[in-house]
Amino acid sequence: MRTQVLSFLFGMLATIGFVANADAGCGSCGGCSAGADCVSSGGVGSGTGCGARSDSADACGPTYETRTVMQSQYVTETRMVPTVQYVQQTRQRMRNVTKQIASVQTREQTYTVNVPETRTRTETYSVQVAVAYTEEVPYTVSVPVTTQVAQNYMVSVPATEQVEQTYLVCVPVTKQILQTYSVNVPVTETKTQNYSVCVPYTEQMEQTYTVQVPVQKTREETFQVSVPYTEEVEQSYSVQVPYTEMMTSTYRVCVPFTETMTQTYTHQVPYTETRTQNYSVQVPYTETIEQPYTASVPYTEQVAQTYTVQVPYTEEVVQTYTVQVPVTETKTAIRTVTKCVPVTTMTTITEEQGSYHCQVVEVPAAAPAMASGAGCGSAAGCGNGCGNGCGTPCTSGCASGCADGCGAGAGVASGASCGPTYSYRQVYVSNPVTREVPVTSYQQQTTEEPYTYTTTSCTTETKTRTVPVTKYKAETRTNMVNVTKYKTEERSRMVSVQKCRTEERTRDYTVTLYKTETNTREVPVTRTRMETRTQETPVTKCRVETRTKMVPVTKTRLEIRTRTVPYVEMMTETRTRMVTLQKSRMEERTREYQVTSCKTETRTRTVPVTKMVNETRSRMVPVTKMTTETRSRLVPVTTYNTETRTRTVNKVRCETQQKSCEVAYVVNVPQTRTRTYNVTVYSTVTEQVPESYMVCVAVPGQKAVTVQVCKQVPTTVTVPVYGSSAPAMMPTGSVMQAGAGCVNCN
Repeated sequence: MRTQVLSFLFGMLATIGFVANADAGCGSCGGCSAGADCVSSGGVGSGTGCGARSDSADACGPTYETRTVMQSQYVTETRMVPTVQYVQQTRQRMRNVTKQIASVQTREQTYTVNVPETRTRTETYSVQVAVAYTEEVPYTVSVPVTTQVAQNYMVSVPATEQVEQTYLVCVPVTKQILQTYSVNVPVTETKTQNYSVCVPYTEQMEQTYTVQVPVQKTREETFQVSVPYTEEVEQSYSVQVPYTEMMTSTYRVCVPFTETMTQTYTHQVPYTETRTQNYSVQVPYTETIEQPYTASVPYTEQVAQTYTVQVPYTEEVVQTYTVQVPVTETKTAIRTVTKCVPVTTMTTITEEQGSYHCQVVEVPAAAPAMASGAGCGSAAGCGNGCGNGCGTPCTSGCASGCADGCGAGAGVASGASCGPTYSYRQVYVSNPVTREVPVTSYQQQTTEEPYTYTTTSCTTETKTRTVPVTKYKAETRTNMVNVTKYKTEERSRMVSVQKCRTEERTRDYTVTLYKTETNTREVPVTRTRMETRTQETPVTKCRVETRTKMVPVTKTRLEIRTRTVPYVEMMTETRTRMVTLQKSRMEERTREYQVTSCKTETRTRTVPVTKMVNETRSRMVPVTKMTTETRSRLVPVTTYNTETRTRTVNKVRCETQQKSCEVAYVVNVPQTRTRTYNVTVYSTVTEQVPESYMVCVAVPGQKAVTVQVCKQVPTTVTVPVYGSSAPAMMPTGSVMQAGAGCVNCN
């Protein structure tokens, strides 16, 4: 923006100087020959004269030199800003705490207790005592008598014989059989494939683009700041102050006391009397009487007994049995075969094919200069420039007095120096290229193929054979058996019978009786009475006191401040650049690849096959037969004989006896005792207890803040410098000297 403003101002000054030269007749052939000043001091300074001709090399072109200029640049700095932080602090203070302290006191108490006392007395009582005695008693016993009697019986005796038996056996027989099977043999072939390739190539293309050029500016900005400050503020608070008072309290106590009272009581006094009693006694005695009874007398008889005997015999029976016969079968099945098949797919990849390009960059001049008239381009004051060469007359003439010759040389180029300066730099132009690449991968392909296999199975066949079977038939036989029977006979015997007769008897016995007597006694009785007492008790109370303290309070006030804020505005410029475009074309190419395929071959192999062959074999089988034999044995027979025997019998009779015993009884005796008991008494005590509390304290500090500052930074630039005939424009002084390109026509 600044460069454009300066270019506009210098263009205006050059136009004013050109008009001044035209008015002074600088364009005529004889106007400037004396070397006088062509232009007054209003716009162009005096120099060597309009006709001064310069043949030096710097008449038209400037020379360049390196100079140091100051350029504005933003710099990030760290500044310390005052801050205030609030920190919590823990402080200690003393606080009054009231506690109740318990103390234990021991006191005595008198009380009356009834103590049980055990006493004894003698009592007499009657007891029925059992007296044992013995007596001889006759009884009858049946005594068994055993005799041995001969007895005949039938026995079936087994007899074992060896019998030859024929049976069938399946014997396995293995044979070698030639078998044909198929095998898949892999075969590799080489094939030629035509494919298309996308070949990239590069083209240069002119591109117009827009650039946002930043322009640094500053502005004044007003803002508000909260500045903290601390004040001491008086604060009122309430405190509970404890104090102790003595209070008189009245309480009632239950006080025990003892009195003596006359008590009337009744008790039982025992006394003894002798009495006469009549009682009956059962006196036993024995009598012999005749007793009839029935007796069972055993006798033996021969009885015919029928029994059944199982007699064995052998029969030939046709038996059906099952045989497993092996059968070989050839079956066809389908199996799944997995093969690896190459599959070619196209994968898209992105490659970076950028390169460095030489780019022309226009370098703006530091300040516009006055152009020379010797071929300075079409930017001269005349219509066609008049700048093809010094001394060439103007054919068309200038509008302001350049009709006879080249005029005052050339004018001032509009807004620029004699010519723009360009520089070259290497710029990397990114060119991502996306292309498809063939990728070969192997995939598993599953196919179903038929195949033949041999299975051996067993077939069930039913056959018959003759087998000897032993059977039994029932036969009824008879034999004589001795049987013992009993017959009943009526008999009599003498039996002793125990009987009792009743006799009346008399006896004296002592009876203890009780009579009631009434007596009096002095008994201590404990009673209680209520008494009213007073006591002094310390009581702690609290009264409220209002106190004041100075508390630091942090407050803030608003201050208005001003600061210079730099900001950037973006200016839009349109530029042109050469861009390399990446394009691609399709090319046909050929490649060879290998394909693996499988072909089926038929081969043979020897397979063992097992078959079952029936063989007839013989074996000796034991056969058991039963033979009937008659045997004899001695059988014990028991008979019973009756015998009379005697035995001693224990008997018991009851007799009355007098006995005495000591009886214990309990009497309650009152006693006065003393016991101690503990009483808990509470007393109030005030203590100073430390207490922690939190205070928020303001702490000033410094904080690092990042700030952007605009500073002048020295920068080295290259500027054009003109000679004595065409000096460069200075910041101060004359804008243009006379004779700068104003050539004499002679």
